[in-house]
Amino acid sequence: MMITDERLRLEFNDWAKAGRGEGMEKGHRPIGEQAIELMALSPDAHVLDLGCGSGWATRLMAEKARNGRVVGVDISDEMIKLAQETSASFPNVEFQVASAEKLRFADNEFTDAFSMESLYYYGDIAAALKEIRRVLKPGGQFVTVVDLYEENIASHQWIEQLKVPVQLLSSEQYVSLFESAGFVNVSHRRLHDPAPIPAEYNGGSFKTRADYVNYKECGSLMVRGEA
Repeated sequence: MMITDERLRLEFNDWAKAGRGEGMEKGHRPIGEQAIELMALSPDAHVLDLGCGSGWATRLMAEKARNGRVVGVDISDEMIKLAQETSASFPNVEFQVASAEKLRFADNEFTDAFSMESLYYYGDIAAALKEIRRVLKPGGQFVTVVDLYEENIASHQWIEQLKVPVQLLSSEQYVSLFESAGFVNVSHRRLHDPAPIPAEYNGGSFKTRADYVNYKECGSLMVRGEA
């Protein structure tokens, strides 16, 4: 796990230095906003954002938990540095370099937890889910969103493009992992980005326009569980 963490740290440090934090926000924000709305955060919420990257989702949740606290954690120290620099105007936000498999927080410290496009990078998803469950108050919720999952066939081509290992799991496997970690009332659904696809698609995240269409039609997987 330590080797995986170091590979992730170095890779996402490179992403931060290359300015890819802004690109991740642009690509993930339409779905992230939907998921955060569905969380229905209270103004007094204490929220943990796992794999926070540049902190864009952390800031969105801080606007809703205006009387509470939102903590973003990421394995990449360069991403955390970027998040801190771009979140200076948010008094209820803080960031820490940390692995999701070993969180430095007390039991029952948070009312809510969120993860956008990071869970499949974890070397030990089961351990991470147990840690997330540990730091949530009874009745608290954890919501994760992933684009790379078994049912979304078009997303599988990313695996060969990434320089770090990832885990390709099905919706039911995610549900099973949540339940094994102690979460209850676990559910999953699909979220869809309404933005149209350009008629002329010249590649990028997908090899063809048809792949991009299939990816968007399949949607992002959102999994929710209660502590």
